[in-house]
Amino acid sequence: MNEEYVKARKLGEKAIRRARNEGRDPYLPVLDEILPEADSLLREHVGVQEIPLRMIVGTKNKSRANAFSCSFMPIMAEHTELSEKWAHLYDAQIEEGIRDPIQVYEYMLHFYVQEGNKRVSVLKYLDVPSIEADITRILPKRSEDPEYLMYQEFLEFYACAPIYDIVFTQHGSYHRFASMVNHDLTKKWDLDFINIIRGSFFRFYSVFEKKGGDKLPITAGDAFLLYLQVYRFDSLLDRSRDDIEERLDAVWKEVLLETKAVKVSLIKEPMKEDKKNFFSLGSLYNENHPLQVLFIYGRDPETDSWEQAHERGRLDIEKKYAGIVHTEKKIAAAGSDNPMRIGDEVKNYDAVFTTRRELMTDTLRAALKYPQVRFFNCSIYLNHQSVIGYFGRMYEVMFLLGRIAAKLSDNHKIGYVANAPVYGRLSEINAFAIGASLVDPQAQIYLAWSGKKDGHWSQYFAEENVHIYAGPHWQDEKDARPVHGIHQITEQGETVLAAPLWHWDCYYEKIIQMILERQWDQARYASNGKALNCWWGMDAGVIDLTMDPSLNWMIRKDADIYKRLLIQNAWNPFEGELHSQTEKIQDAGTERLASKDIIAMDWLNHNVIGSIPFAGELKDDMKRMTIMSGIKGTQER
Repeated sequence: MNEEYVKARKLGEKAIRRARNEGRDPYLPVLDEILPEADSLLREHVGVQEIPLRMIVGTKNKSRANAFSCSFMPIMAEHTELSEKWAHLYDAQIEEGIRDPIQVYEYMLHFYVQEGNKRVSVLKYLDVPSIEADITRILPKRSEDPEYLMYQEFLEFYACAPIYDIVFTQHGSYHRFASMVNHDLTKKWDLDFINIIRGSFFRFYSVFEKKGGDKLPITAGDAFLLYLQVYRFDSLLDRSRDDIEERLDAVWKEVLLETKAVKVSLIKEPMKEDKKNFFSLGSLYNENHPLQVLFIYGRDPETDSWEQAHERGRLDIEKKYAGIVHTEKKIAAAGSDNPMRIGDEVKNYDAVFTTRRELMTDTLRAALKYPQVRFFNCSIYLNHQSVIGYFGRMYEVMFLLGRIAAKLSDNHKIGYVANAPVYGRLSEINAFAIGASLVDPQAQIYLAWSGKKDGHWSQYFAEENVHIYAGPHWQDEKDARPVHGIHQITEQGETVLAAPLWHWDCYYEKIIQMILERQWDQARYASNGKALNCWWGMDAGVIDLTMDPSLNWMIRKDADIYKRLLIQNAWNPFEGELHSQTEKIQDAGTERLASKDIIAMDWLNHNVIGSIPFAGELKDDMKRMTIMSGIKGTQER
């Protein structure tokens, strides 16, 4: 069918013109030229497998490179050997299908054809999604390059689930995906389950491609992961295409957020009313039409001190805005038999607050289902355009506590208990360590993780002769031992001498005031589609330090001085020279780290004794939290 070859050739010529206009090589990439050292690299024979045609990007050697455009469409003249063979293969595909596998080399998730260029060309012309290929993998040289590290994560995934179709670009995504489908990367997955995954992804990809997703600067795998945060993967097999399109439409703004280099717009202080602003047209709410607010707690405020603090904040705004704001509370239903812990009742409210980062997935589902409701989740850096995050710059208080701890320690040894390496946690540990080292340059911070499976931190401190330690920022009801603030251990027992203090009443008042003054619309408009996160500190009055009166007055005075400097923005623990356990982070005289680098900090200060655990080392609840919101690298293993 030479007329089909003529059509294909025209497509090839068009692709060449476009590539030249865009300054790109118009012909097929050649692996031997891209990777001249290929023959010296390790190889492994993967075997015959069906691979996506979209991942075949070039040819192994130069002999056929100029016979095809960069789109794999033929460009040789009619009545040549290539055109005749191409037409013959086209007929074979139409009549019975091309059966023999092609031979390809895979390098860094791209395929290069050794044998079968014309077959690839014909199938790409016919828009066939996949082809059988006999694969030889070329393994890259070991490096610290992010692309290499991402590829190693893929190989870990492939060893359990030999799937090429799903490609992620963000570190930790393969582990996060495995967790979402109730698997891990420690053993091989069942073949039937792998086929279900493939089928689910294929249905998703076909809708994603139709919507133009293949032209976005993210992979279909990245978008698939976002989709799975809201909808079950197996529902892709029993839902109609129209349903899948409707669901993808609902999460599309989250997909577009992934394409942004900067995904979060941090609001570092409460917004002040601008009466000249377009959005400040007066409040929509009054006694006849009060603002309806729902608080959803992860645990019972009667028994959990974290939720108790939020409940006090709720009661405060109910009292302060009596008649104008009406609030209600609910405890999220838990249990594997009820995965949807936030129900349809949220549609009756104007604003919904969920008080634990573990509730973010449920919050996101509800936010996408009811876009007319404003949703807030108590977390930081969980990037969702549909949910506003809010948390405190707790590292400021931890810096002060580090100074206090160093003044109390008589042997340069100070303990620190953290639960899991989630966003913001390393900045708290390091600020504490920096505060201690500025008081005592010999101070060493013995770091323990209560969330680890073997997290016997009290025994560890006893063995290391640690008598002063900092515990978590609120009491965990599962732990019978109180662990809040700076503890001093003496023969008489334990005393809490200082602690961080959350003023949730103040935090919620300011958020509610911004709703009443319609400032969230202004913030959303200014964010240009990015996720909004409130990250307020001591200067906003939302966090503070409480000290026991028995503390030496000079210690209390020192803390007050540095507290004032922090509030006035005259001092920050992350400015100037900084050293991690392994390297210098920045030089003397350098400005403070960017806020995003403080939140996503993934290193430990030079005087910290300890390491950062991987998700696999943690208890189940902390593991889930780390997979969802852990800092870079912690989702592995």
